Amino acid sequence: MFRSSLKYCTLLLTLFAAYAQIPGPAQPIPFSHKLHAEAKLTCSTCHSDPQKFGDSIEIPDAPKCLECHAWSQNPTPTRATLLSYVEKKQAIPWVRVFSLRDFVFFDHRYHLMNGAECEGCHGPISTEDVVADQLNTTKMTFCQPCHVKTRALTGCTTCHNQR
Repeated sequence: MFRSSLKYCTLLLTLFAAYAQIPGPAQPIPFSHKLHAEAKLTCSTCHSDPQKFGDSIEIPDAPKCLECHAWSQNPTPTRATLLSYVEKKQAIPWVRVFSLRDFVFFDHRYHLMNGAECEGCHGPISTEDVVADQLNTTKMTFCQPCHVKTRALTGCTTCHNQR
């Protein structure tokens, strides 16, 4: 009995360690939140707050990135790629790291209005060169404890409501 429990725990720890080291997806333009945070940029510098109930936080497009990168003294591959997207009038095909299932409703605006900080759900993103969902925040098991702790609504229709 003890041996089987030990094997089971070892297997779980091994799987957890392997999962914890999985990097985020490859992006069309290498992007480091760490470098941008070191340059003293905040989340809202690049990600605009939602304007109305239910809107998502936007992932920046090439013109937004070029607000800073256009002034760079050094011609870099990143700058050339950004200019290419602008010239072609194409959106950068960023790969979403934090995406919820279609039946889940999440309102960034409401959470921000009630004091939630970006890092509370997205983890230490300002230290990441490649973004990954380190905290597994797109799962209900992540959200529920916070809702209980902050005395937020916890009923099913709070998040699983057709809107």
